[in-house]
Amino acid sequence: MSDSRTTTRFGLRSSQHHRTWAQIRENFLAADAWGFESAWVFDHMIPLYDPRTGPNLEGWTLLAALAEATKRVQLGTMVTGITYRNPALLLKEAVTVDHVSNGRALLGVGAAWFGGEHEMFGFEFPSDGVRVSMFAEALDIFALLQSQERSTYSGKYYQLKDAIFEPKPIQPRLPVVIGGSGDRMLRIIARHADQWDNNFSDDAEYRARLAKLEAACARIGRDPLDIRRSTTLPATALKDESALRARLDELRGLGITDFLFHAPDDIDDMRDLAERIIPELRQAWAE
Repeated sequence: MSDSRTTTRFGLRSSQHHRTWAQIRENFLAADAWGFESAWVFDHMIPLYDPRTGPNLEGWTLLAALAEATKRVQLGTMVTGITYRNPALLLKEAVTVDHVSNGRALLGVGAAWFGGEHEMFGFEFPSDGVRVSMFAEALDIFALLQSQERSTYSGKYYQLKDAIFEPKPIQPRLPVVIGGSGDRMLRIIARHADQWDNNFSDDAEYRARLAKLEAACARIGRDPLDIRRSTTLPATALKDESALRARLDELRGLGITDFLFHAPDDIDDMRDLAERIIPELRQAWAE
């Protein structure tokens, strides 16, 4: 019998840079109609490639609108930098999306990395170690606010004082998707993540990171298979079907459970992948 924790899922990433609301909505509607399990925006103020002056809509307010537009697909940010918002406010935004979507929100979070964007808009950008410490505290706060009637927390970076947090999510709690690869982040992922998102330059690099994650899980008594594993393929991967199938087989052999694709400029270029290739892969991998 197959393990439901390792069943294969597919997702679409439609990052906002250089896209209009109409284009992003079209992409999410396609993912919803095609049966993708997840669809993602990102959490940045400006585009990540030139021209940096192009349009770039905000992620969480965008997700609320996309939640209303879609019916089935899970929705998340890949991933929210913890430095941009107080964690209680971030969770309030995510839970709002969960209610608008009737229980489809994913809490994608990370320690943030884009220093230039922070400088541009006046966000503080502490050292790597401090940001990871802030991130660890934020995860504690997420857990408290979703489970307690009133929450008090006294951290170095964040505090709660008899904090009321209603409504709770429609889901028992929001699934936590964490992007990261450093040693300390992997230990945090082992403890808190429902899904680990990781992109890597070669398979050996991924295996080394996975070994560290599995060791961290062993130290706390957690089954590493409880953590789903995602990675993203470029839109250009759609151009060579045989190479794409081979690469997906390789990634599945590494233990990847969730395959995400960057949206092409024309979403219709994904139609064959969605309507023919993915169903064929699902059937082959289920056998």
